[in-house]
Amino acid sequence: MRVLDLIYPSKCVFCGSILGRDENGACRECEKQLPYVTEPVCVRCGKPVADPEEPLCLDCSRRKDTALSQSAALWIYREDTRRAMLDFKYGGCRTDASYYGKAVLQRLRKRILTWSPDTIVPIPIHRRRERYRGYNQAELLANELGAGLGLPVEPLLRRTRYTVPQKDLSPGERRANLRQAFSVDEELMDPDRHRRLLLVDDIYTTGATLESCAGLLRDAGAGEVYAICLCIGSDS
Repeated sequence: MRVLDLIYPSKCVFCGSILGRDENGACRECEKQLPYVTEPVCVRCGKPVADPEEPLCLDCSRRKDTALSQSAALWIYREDTRRAMLDFKYGGCRTDASYYGKAVLQRLRKRILTWSPDTIVPIPIHRRRERYRGYNQAELLANELGAGLGLPVEPLLRRTRYTVPQKDLSPGERRANLRQAFSVDEELMDPDRHRRLLLVDDIYTTGATLESCAGLLRDAGAGEVYAICLCIGSDS
């Protein structure tokens, strides 16, 4: 065992307990209880739905047009995963990205490969927030996925306007909040090379952020835009 492991032992991203030698990222007890997304799910966004006869969740059924081809998520967003996401996003737990990337690839690699993306694009945060946090959690996750899939990660999107957090807003307020909040980096965007893009973010709620970004990328010449998130809400 390394000296650093004795001084700074690895802890479970969910409960904070010290991990055993053969545990990685999450302890056995938390792993047993993790709320993995399972069928039935919305055919468009991958959100769990209550009625298996309904192909779309409520949010997707209310959306007339969609720029996002399809998306998927690893876990349902509930109290244990919410705490982990808060630590990942605001708690300086940037090294947790390694565990999250491996977890996504273990369960969702085949789905991603069926989409055949050529480039991974992290959802950007405003430079003010990135200076305060020291990193963008979506970019860290995207880099892990890029390394595991052998795909380039490119910052094709920019956050152009500082917005209030989406979590406490209604669907209409979320859309208004994101209006003109993103732009495409025209110097990096190449429609001939960026035909099938994979957006990466930590949490999917109503899909407003991903839809906004996918629309901009499609307008800039992308053919298909998919998305992967760590957590997603349940249909209600």
